[in-house]
Amino acid sequence: MLASSSYLEAAFVRWVLTPAVEAGAEQYVVPQQIVFVDGHRYRIDYELVGSETRIAVELDGFEFHGTRCAFTYDRLRQNDLAAAGRIVVRFSYEAIRAETARCVAQLQSILKLDPLLRNFVVDNPIIEIPDMPTNPLEVLLPQRDGLPMSYFDSIRTKINQRTLRSCQTEAFAALGNYFLGSGRTAACVMSVGAGKTALGVTAVLAFTRQRALVVTPGSVIRGTFDRAFDHQAVGNSLYGLPNGPIIPGCRPPTVLTLDREDRAIRSVSREQLLNADVIITNFHSLGTGEDPDDLLTKLSPTDIDLIIVDEAHIAAAESYQRLFRHFEDSKAILLSACFQRLDGKPIDADVIYRYRLIDSIADGNAKNLRVQRFSPEPEQTIYEMVWPDGSREEIQGKAAILELIRDEKKLSAITARSHEPIRQIMRAVRVALDRQTQLLFPIKPRVLFSALGERHAEQIAAIAEEHGIPCSYLHHSMTESRIRSIRGRYEQESGDLQGIVQLRMLGQGYDFPPITVVVPMRPYASFSEFYQFVGRGIRVLSHASLVGRVNPQHQFLDIIYHAELGLDEHIDTIYLENDMDPLTSHIIPMDWNRPGSEKDTLPIAGGRQTAERPEAFVLFQPGEIEQRIVHDGARVEQRREEREVEALAQRYAVYAQSTSVPVTFDQFVEIMRNLRE
Repeated sequence: MLASSSYLEAAFVRWVLTPAVEAGAEQYVVPQQIVFVDGHRYRIDYELVGSETRIAVELDGFEFHGTRCAFTYDRLRQNDLAAAGRIVVRFSYEAIRAETARCVAQLQSILKLDPLLRNFVVDNPIIEIPDMPTNPLEVLLPQRDGLPMSYFDSIRTKINQRTLRSCQTEAFAALGNYFLGSGRTAACVMSVGAGKTALGVTAVLAFTRQRALVVTPGSVIRGTFDRAFDHQAVGNSLYGLPNGPIIPGCRPPTVLTLDREDRAIRSVSREQLLNADVIITNFHSLGTGEDPDDLLTKLSPTDIDLIIVDEAHIAAAESYQRLFRHFEDSKAILLSACFQRLDGKPIDADVIYRYRLIDSIADGNAKNLRVQRFSPEPEQTIYEMVWPDGSREEIQGKAAILELIRDEKKLSAITARSHEPIRQIMRAVRVALDRQTQLLFPIKPRVLFSALGERHAEQIAAIAEEHGIPCSYLHHSMTESRIRSIRGRYEQESGDLQGIVQLRMLGQGYDFPPITVVVPMRPYASFSEFYQFVGRGIRVLSHASLVGRVNPQHQFLDIIYHAELGLDEHIDTIYLENDMDPLTSHIIPMDWNRPGSEKDTLPIAGGRQTAERPEAFVLFQPGEIEQRIVHDGARVEQRREEREVEALAQRYAVYAQSTSVPVTFDQFVEIMRNLRE
């Protein structure tokens, strides 16, 4: 009997392969064959090895696996396998269940192409009617012998997929197909605003057998998942989605959220952990597994069978790697809007679904981006250099200051910390807020700034106040109560704050649609960190007062930045998109602005040497604001047309398989469009 690692593999062996071939053919069948192609590692469900031919059998779980975008990974994989000399034959769950005889006949036709394998083909195969449920979720994670029915076994087939958006449905289908096969670590790249949290909740309900662990990089995102699973919270993902509950008529899972002020890891017993269906925590709480209070110490490797990692572009951290090693037999789903690790390397997972920003804009889930770039006149800029003896010297022109400091990144720091550039940017922020206020009334638009450090944040907030923008700042050294107070003043419509300057606190997983202006006042070493910051304002506003007056296509997020902060490449990457998976990042080191990183002395100038930490400021900087729309109307419409053709291509593929004389694709497209009219 051939080995199988999933229900679908066992179904293929029993109802397709076994009736197709004579006994003895199994010696030429290799289950779970590992193949390396151009640096990619693939595991083939079954490989049939003949004298002249290698046949790769690929099994697809969901009948709608072929929707647009969802099968990108499989198609690239299939091309690689074909390039490696394999004939690839695919069988879906629904095909094996409902078209068994046809699957057997197709497999036999492929086997007859090889002189060795054709000898094992059965002339008159006996076809059984498969005992397979119509819903693949019923067998996706079958109950193991000796284990009682879990919470997830009782609700899995009751999940209401109609409440999901189309992109969430497609991602869910891709995950189902991947796990119904032999996949272990899947990644979904979904634009900010596309609904990754609701997808994560649905995936937990569908793909968990016993217990799930949700791991996030910080308290903000942990709170997002906490609210999503909290059946009493407004807008929770279990019962509060706009199109209805995910699990109608079912009780919610038992959820344990760790490392809040009232629920620290050290105070939670193993018994409490095992009483939970879902555990939510951040990666800081995982520990090393060496301390008795560590989460990895209290949980054994078999206690968790599904791991959800949010903002997975930081999953290169050693704490995450320990997590995966500890629960080595668990399935894992990595979610992120940007799949490049902070170190610039790709995530170690199978990216099975991508939903780009332009798709989210076209579907009305995301605001378009309006970029406003302050472009200075470099040779008209006047700097002030402070020498060790206290004397001050004015230096005109970027070239002249670079002769002294010889470092573009230090010039970026000088620009970021100087009052004059901040004021130039703040004037543009004031104009943008006024424009957004006029459009969105009665909703109060908000602005989110990023800063280099606490003093820099204070400086930005003070200049914002000068320009009539009530503003405060947040940093990690504040108490939890003060952080909550400031956020309340910012987030509540009755609050007195319109702006917040944050120090890497609200840059990931913080979803607040009234943010309509984002201002990065610091360089970003990696695209992923920059995109996460910008993404805080991408989600569209859906307030009742805007319905029929300000539709999603009328909503914009203003990104306002200074040209000398080195952010142009990141903006271009968003424009080009590249599936939110850029191949390069800026060369600015991650620690360039940490204490002690600027202790290089400057070269001798005019017989004097600068201080150990150079003091230089921008005194005067003329320039102008340049504006552009990242995805203009024509490009969004072009993308809509591309997606329509992609969707029709999938429908055509199903149609072409069902008839012996199909019409051409162009004819098919014309027919389908005429039917809609």
